[in-house]
Amino acid sequence: MTNSHANSPTVQILQAVGGGVSGAVTRFITQPFDVLKIRFQLQVEPLKSKHLKASKYVGMLQAFRKIYGEEGVRGIWKGHLAGQVMSITYAVVQFWSYEQLRHAAHQSPFFSEHMNYSYFICGGIAGCCGTICAQPFDVIRTRVVAADPDSRTSKLRPVSGAFRVFRNEGFRGISSGLMLTLLQIYPLVGANFLFYKIFNQMIVQLGEYITDVPNPKHTIPGPLLFLSAGLSGVISKMLIYPADVIKKRSMLHHFEGDRKSFGRNPQCRSVRQCIVNTMKHEGFAGFYKGMLPTLYKSGVMSACYFTVYDYFNHYVTHSYQRYERSLQKEEDEKKRNKKAKAKDKEN
Repeated sequence: MTNSHANSPTVQILQAVGGGVSGAVTRFITQPFDVLKIRFQLQVEPLKSKHLKASKYVGMLQAFRKIYGEEGVRGIWKGHLAGQVMSITYAVVQFWSYEQLRHAAHQSPFFSEHMNYSYFICGGIAGCCGTICAQPFDVIRTRVVAADPDSRTSKLRPVSGAFRVFRNEGFRGISSGLMLTLLQIYPLVGANFLFYKIFNQMIVQLGEYITDVPNPKHTIPGPLLFLSAGLSGVISKMLIYPADVIKKRSMLHHFEGDRKSFGRNPQCRSVRQCIVNTMKHEGFAGFYKGMLPTLYKSGVMSACYFTVYDYFNHYVTHSYQRYERSLQKEEDEKKRNKKAKAKDKEN
């Protein structure tokens, strides 16, 4: 493929659309796990204790049953609208920016020879770009899921809610937890892309070794692609999970009054205070609350993100790129014929 058409405007639009489709499908599937993750992360009480009052949610199945009993099906999918807007915004920006960064990196001899660096750096930067654009919707999603069912906060809508928070609390409110998010998202997404590419390379090499048949197009069956993406998501999330807990808790102090039914609120006026109080009152385990549903969610989310996006690329974006390449060849052929005719006339 010629460089002039590698990332043409139409191809870039298709890359963005592919990201949006991937984000929408993934959010629909993983939203219940996200609700559980946020509820667990924002609990201060111990999951089990003989002396202290136990927390409201103590396990995945118990939490599902309790949420369903108190809030119905809507409670399990609470915050889905804000989460959907956030996910689509994030995925569109992330995958689009990753493709442009990767294309630019391929022009560099260093990154062409060290592809793993390219995957990690481009993935990390793309993740940060997506996070900045989706941050207002992440704030709204967290508040909707974490607030009491009958509170005003639980009724926030993505766009109008973002404007309301900005109007009442300023940039600090709408960007709550952003710096900590960026600090965790760069290594998270960078590692996610890196592990995904490494696992795919291993699958291709193992397939070639077992079948003794070359695979120059690096074709990978859907189930293995799904497994590769899922493992990359789980491993990446485990590396940065404590930072995610601190980020979620740092978003709470703006609406603590709307969380009366969930027990005590963590005191997190600053990142430092949040770390100190979590360690003091909950111990090291406090930084890993909600990790099990998070790992389920991260595995499924990463698997869906990459699998859906890669399938969209394979059947839509790459097909259009091949069409562009054929047009380019025809155009080049016409130019060569025109030059040849001009040369014949001169002779």
